[in-house]
Amino acid sequence: MKTKCHLLHPPLTASFPPERVADPTFDLVVEELEKARESVEIFMYVWRSDEAGTRVGEAVLAAADRGVKVRVIKDIGAIMCEVIEMNRKSFFPRRIPLLKRIIYKIIGRTFPDTFVEDEHDQELGTRLLAHPNVTVEWINKTHTKYYLFDEQLIVTGSINIEDRHQDYFDYMLALEDPDLVRRLRTRMAGEAPYDPERNIDFLCNTHRKEGESVFEIKPEVLRFIEVARESIYIEVAYIGDPEFADALVAAAKRGVRITILFSREANIGNDVNYWAIHDLYTRAPIEVYLTGTMIHAKLLLFDDELILTGSCNMNIFSLQKAAELDLVIRNEPALIEAIRALIAKRIEASSRVTSAEELAGFNPILASLQQLHQKLNPN
Repeated sequence: MKTKCHLLHPPLTASFPPERVADPTFDLVVEELEKARESVEIFMYVWRSDEAGTRVGEAVLAAADRGVKVRVIKDIGAIMCEVIEMNRKSFFPRRIPLLKRIIYKIIGRTFPDTFVEDEHDQELGTRLLAHPNVTVEWINKTHTKYYLFDEQLIVTGSINIEDRHQDYFDYMLALEDPDLVRRLRTRMAGEAPYDPERNIDFLCNTHRKEGESVFEIKPEVLRFIEVARESIYIEVAYIGDPEFADALVAAAKRGVRITILFSREANIGNDVNYWAIHDLYTRAPIEVYLTGTMIHAKLLLFDDELILTGSCNMNIFSLQKAAELDLVIRNEPALIEAIRALIAKRIEASSRVTSAEELAGFNPILASLQQLHQKLNPN
């Protein structure tokens, strides 16, 4: 069976960036929850109690009420983002120890003030926690995002369950193929190796139950950079891994065209982001474009023929600490063409950096603290 693969993003019309970027993802998720017959699995980093969180939660509750078994795997550390940013409300209520609250308050001082007031509460999350057909598993140091519907359909990428993705550069992919779902299961369990000959395969950073951690993504990223012949396109929310930077510098110096699309202001870690991109720009001939829209997608395109996309940023936390899920896609011309068209629109809506001074406005002390937080990762 050939995998049916769809890019979940609004149509590329004359008006760009489009409004409500995450609607195609949440529309499909709710539709599939309404159709689900037996099982749903949701693996999520942030799930906020807001419009998107409530909409998905209501669909989950309805599915559970009619007998669908729903498994939610939720990151504990993301509670920090949920209580520091936006409406400061997690979807699922969970007691936060005093020490954690103090740490969050300190770290929150390095975050932009994004507070919005609304009427949402945690009542729906409380009901799901108590539902006999819903299990919620709390795990740590994971940044993975996916939905599985009846072991037939995967929806995966970089969109959390929260409203603010409506205004981001972001997307998800929907892949309909029961064989691919089984492949995901075996890959995440460590029961099968990554296969570079497959048109679509998974790269997984995983924390196994026996305490072992496996980080597959970074070595493959470095290999993809090393074998790139002509071009590498990058758009990610956060960068800063030193070996990733060194590999890009080496590729640029051997003549590979490196293009990076970068948020003019990221939602977090802005100083370490600018420190890293400034360092790259001053070390090698790379093209950097700045956009006023927050980039949350995680997309690398190598030689216009191989896509790496999913949940993984190119920073220390994602590449060295967190459980992540990425897709490696090749020999899928329709999807690659759709991605290329999306890239062209995003570049057109951005401005090219012409001097290192444009990237030099970071605070080196804050950059060091943000990098240290990733290395220590206290969540």
